[in-house]
Amino acid sequence: MSKWKQIESYMESKSFHESKFNINKKQAQMILDLKKDELKKMRFLAMLDIDKDELKQLAKKDPSIVRAIGRQGGSFRTAMVRKRANEEVKEDAPTNFAGAGSGVDFNPTGMSLKKKKELDARTKEYKIHARKLMAQREKRKLKAQKSICGSFRKNVKEHTDNFSREEFIKEDNVAILRKIVKDKKNMPIKLKDGQMKVDLYTASAFVQTLDRKNMKPDTKKKLEFIINKGNKAQFLRTVDVIFK
Repeated sequence: MSKWKQIESYMESKSFHESKFNINKKQAQMILDLKKDELKKMRFLAMLDIDKDELKQLAKKDPSIVRAIGRQGGSFRTAMVRKRANEEVKEDAPTNFAGAGSGVDFNPTGMSLKKKKELDARTKEYKIHARKLMAQREKRKLKAQKSICGSFRKNVKEHTDNFSREEFIKEDNVAILRKIVKDKKNMPIKLKDGQMKVDLYTASAFVQTLDRKNMKPDTKKKLEFIINKGNKAQFLRTVDVIFK
């Protein structure tokens, strides 16, 4: 008994012939020639059955075919026989098929026909993708914050540049005089009608006068007013009074 007779199911037959398909190209073409009338009648025939008599016909042309398919014949998948004979299996095109050069636009929208791959949230690939999205989001957020801060600083600078400096800066010339004494070096003070450079000797006289314990509070206020907000003439007259 041939090997194919021992096979009990179609799936076993399929597996057997796929792994033990020993016929050569010439033998495959002989089988197709033998079954050509049957193939014409049944264009989509899946299996080719070869009985004893048909095997004898084939053996007259090629005796080695008996060893390939068994003494009792056998059943073979049509597609495999055609493939072995290098004959492509051609399927009929649908009746409404528009071939190449037909002028039919299969993508009128112009959008990509490639199906978008969906990511599973449980996979490592999705987690990497999610981290990238979060990083891009944080980058955009940081960029927006920098843009807002930059605009705010620019507006503040533009507005402050329009203000007069003298209106907002309060000169503390008394503190400057004390600094001249402490650092022992000449420094300018800003008066109502301009700057005036004060030496260590003059600054020391003013500081000693201001620090007198017996000076009346009203007199001290007037002296501080002349030092901070007076003009050059008033300051020089005060210097003369102190040195007298």
